[in-house]
Amino acid sequence: MLFKKRLQKDKIGCGDIFYRRMQISAQEQARVLYVSDDKQGIPHVHYERTLLAGGFKDLQGVRVLALDAFSKDFHINA
Repeated sequence: MLFKKRLQKDKIGCGDIFYRRMQISAQEQARVLYVSDDKQGIPHVHYERTLLAGGFKDLQGVRVLALDAFSKDFHINA
């Protein structure tokens, strides 16, 4: 399990951009600011969230998610 988390952490770096589809016809964009471990050693992704819908961009501020949750929700837009 620790090896899997290390691989995930190595794939997510500062400045990377990930996307998540929302139920409405919109996307959520996450621009990674940094990844850090909390006091228990659990890695967390600090990211700037932007809502994208029909050519409209709405900056939503900085959010934090555990690395596992972030990797399940967000994907690289190829």
